[in-house]
Amino acid sequence: MQFEDTIRKIIEEKCDDYFLGIADLSLAKNDIIEQGEPFFTEYPRAISIGITIPYAVTDEMLMSESTAIYNETNCQLKAITAHLSSLLQDEGYKALSVPKSKQMNNETFISLHKLAANLADLGQIEKNLLVTPEVGPGVNWGTILTDAPLEAMSPQI
Repeated sequence: MQFEDTIRKIIEEKCDDYFLGIADLSLAKNDIIEQGEPFFTEYPRAISIGITIPYAVTDEMLMSESTAIYNETNCQLKAITAHLSSLLQDEGYKALSVPKSKQMNNETFISLHKLAANLADLGQIEKNLLVTPEVGPGVNWGTILTDAPLEAMSPQI
């Protein structure tokens, strides 16, 4: 639990409104996991971090990756995941901050970020979106893969 508190402190230095969960990737039955099975054996857990996009943002703005708000949350996620990955590596664990990929306009595509957040019980996947009970799809997600012995935790928002 001590590491989870450290994670929260690091996230809260960068943003106020966030989601945090830890997922056991061995529970996933998904093409992403099956195609990279040796890789996910090496990194069996994921730390899922979501930053809430301000409510004033329209759906069109949310879907556009070129908006300043989207780019700002991406920068926050990159800083947070890089910091946490370094911290885990300093403790002797493998850790990999997963970069954002270009959004696929395909309803069957589910990113690793959405999959990890879903497995961490932070939201449900609907079409190609992860929808949270609190703010719907208005969250930008970041993921860290690790072999650290973290236990799944109750979702934190």
